[in-house]
Amino acid sequence: MKSLSFIIKLFFCFFLFISIGKIYAADIISIKANEGRFYFAGLYPGYILYLQGGIPENTDSAWVDKEYWAVIEVDSSSRVHAGESVVVKLKRTSTASPQPEWCVTEGGAEFAGKGPACLNTDDPKKMNQLRFKVNVQYKETAENLPAELQNKNWVQYEVGYDENGVSLNELPGRLSPPDHIFGPVTLHIVKE
Repeated sequence: MKSLSFIIKLFFCFFLFISIGKIYAADIISIKANEGRFYFAGLYPGYILYLQGGIPENTDSAWVDKEYWAVIEVDSSSRVHAGESVVVKLKRTSTASPQPEWCVTEGGAEFAGKGPACLNTDDPKKMNQLRFKVNVQYKETAENLPAELQNKNWVQYEVGYDENGVSLNELPGRLSPPDHIFGPVTLHIVKE
């Protein structure tokens, strides 16, 4: 009987250890691009992130099966928004909206898309541009990220109001063209 009790306790400890390990174990997928744009999708916290240039063509699309935590990290060499990072959650793939999606937008190689729509084309990878739909998070939510994604220069949507009561925004992409383009940029996706 003591032997059976010991075996049950051993199995319990083993499964507890495995469960705790799964809670803290997460793969981080990093997608690097030469440029990025952050396009307001109409209602806060919805945004569309475009990554363009330098993305391997074998990068998968339409794989986001749940809302994953992610970090948009603008390189310190960027002309605008240098060294800034934003916490986001990726939106899930649907039949009508694959996430991410290889995307051709208006403007072609100039990366001057005038809207969030991906154009129908025979070659969606010709611009080397991926589109992600995301929900912006407040910087305090960074505590939900793995240790290696902590200690960034976090920026967020609302940081107060100006003298006219207009909300102040620190997000990349908030500047007028051509300063709405930033990069190099890396999207770190926490895939659990």
